[in-house]
Amino acid sequence: MFLSKLLLWNFRRYGATAPFDLSQPHLALSFNKGINLLIGENDSGKTAIIDSIKLLLKTHSGEWVRIEHEDFFKDSIRLRIECKFEDLSEDEAQNFTEWLGWETLGGQSKPYLKVFLDVSRSDKKIIPADIRAGADHEGYILTAEARDKLRVTYLRPLRDATNELSSKKNSRLSQILFSHEAFSDKEGHRFIELAATLNNEIAAYFKGEEANGAPLPPDQQQGKGLKQVIDKYLKQFANRETDFRMTDTDLKSVLESLCLLFKDGYNLGLGSHNLLCIASELLHLQKTNWDGLRLGLVEEIEAHLHPQVQLQVIETLDNEAPDVQLIFTTHSPNIGSKIPLKNLIICQQGKTFPMGEEHTQLKPTDYTFLERFLDVTKANMFFARGVILVEGWAEEIILPVIAKKNGHNLTAKGVSIVNIANTAFLRYAKVFQRKNGISMHYKVAVITDVDVKPLKAGDGRKVEKADGTGKEIVPYTAHEIDNLILTQQQNKQAKYNGQVVITFVSPFWTLEYCLARSVKLRKLFYKSVLEALLEQKEEEEVSDLTAYRSAILNIDNHFTQWTESDEEIAYKIYNHIISGDNKVDVAKQAISKSIIAQHFANNLNADKTITDLRTELSISYLLNAIDHACSY
Repeated sequence: MFLSKLLLWNFRRYGATAPFDLSQPHLALSFNKGINLLIGENDSGKTAIIDSIKLLLKTHSGEWVRIEHEDFFKDSIRLRIECKFEDLSEDEAQNFTEWLGWETLGGQSKPYLKVFLDVSRSDKKIIPADIRAGADHEGYILTAEARDKLRVTYLRPLRDATNELSSKKNSRLSQILFSHEAFSDKEGHRFIELAATLNNEIAAYFKGEEANGAPLPPDQQQGKGLKQVIDKYLKQFANRETDFRMTDTDLKSVLESLCLLFKDGYNLGLGSHNLLCIASELLHLQKTNWDGLRLGLVEEIEAHLHPQVQLQVIETLDNEAPDVQLIFTTHSPNIGSKIPLKNLIICQQGKTFPMGEEHTQLKPTDYTFLERFLDVTKANMFFARGVILVEGWAEEIILPVIAKKNGHNLTAKGVSIVNIANTAFLRYAKVFQRKNGISMHYKVAVITDVDVKPLKAGDGRKVEKADGTGKEIVPYTAHEIDNLILTQQQNKQAKYNGQVVITFVSPFWTLEYCLARSVKLRKLFYKSVLEALLEQKEEEEVSDLTAYRSAILNIDNHFTQWTESDEEIAYKIYNHIISGDNKVDVAKQAISKSIIAQHFANNLNADKTITDLRTELSISYLLNAIDHACSY
């Protein structure tokens, strides 16, 4: 069986001020079999989900957890936690016969189990309530034996693994072991007999004897002398004697004296000890002959783990997933990129957004595409507040500086720029578009080129020659190019827009062409183009770089002292980039757009004379996209 659905009413941030209505849960979250990964910023509701399950089902390790006033939403006087379990095998179902409900799925009648805790408070006092189960809203009290079959395995966040696996009173290790089937015999376990034997040996040693009463050799009588000195004083103080023991002989005390270490390990760090902690906590998921729930709750699975170890842990647990159910929380894009998209659940502002096919507008082929290309840098979008999708390195490098020039620190705003390295925007946009129409709490901007060449490029359309001998190219007019741009903009916006996603299309050819058309930026941009070319030549180990340095130093003199038309200047600059054609006496060579972007970003950041860029209409689409992503 597995936990298929969690329903919450007025539990922590999942609540409302409206009257309590059992038909309107404040959270209705479905889980997958296998792995489920909860992603979201701090205070987004991830821990509330984990804690609600733990409060209802309790844990194998027996932590003392109960409903507190802080668990109620604001001033509400009633909360409810409800879990539904499906796919019960016959062996599992027999544990809950009197509480089962039945539903028809795929033409078959199948059992399900609904367990809930409904708690009220009055005059600041929480009224005790029993855990109940049943198909209706009232149900019947669940017995202790049945509740034991529903216990979960839980790993708390920020684990102090070294301390928790050490020997001490009520140690975490002793709790884990004490509740395991290997130690089910609490009275006659072999450890009890071994502890009693050891205590007899210890007591006899301090008497100078073997356990059978035979005297120890003279060189092993020091313990007897030690005890005699203590007893001499104790008799004078209180007429009492001592009895040396290593530990009590009950099973719990014996287990509390154990610690867990790496074999041959010495002075290892937090990460290694955390692996020990994870391995030991998951012990309960591998019980043999167990006909109860196999569910693991893990908060911040990445705690103290190196990124590569994180992936190894997730891969290992993913292999376990067919037999157990796991619900993780994480702040790690590394882990977010490793788990299949359909297993992710985004938590935002008291709402949850599962990413399975039944919830998003993604097609099955989109999932396989994203599984190939959704790497750790792209997975960062799941942890952001705003997202800007771009098609190349140039946009990714330049946008943060342009945003800063206009008062937006994208890092402080929690806005992530995702370079998808192609034009497959539709697949990524649909990640944020829901089938049920309930919008996610993101602001997503798509920035893309219009890809319509200017009049200067001489593009045209094919038409039949007047003499019928074939086709010829008729150059577009300025009016036709304007219409092509408008049509392209409308088509791309219609293709990608939807819910929280808005598309911002360049008003001219490409990003670089738009920068070259900006009166405030074009000179700095062309300087960056020439610097990028110089870097390429330095990389090629060209011996004479005089012409390249001269072109940079004479930046104010190019394009007839920058008096040529905006379109003329922009076309020449962009043509220099893509073809190498130039009038500044440097080699004819195409120039890397990403290298240009890096130089331009550095130059723009350093130039304190360029501030507000909202006067530059050619890049207004960039500013509008940044504004949208920052307006969550």
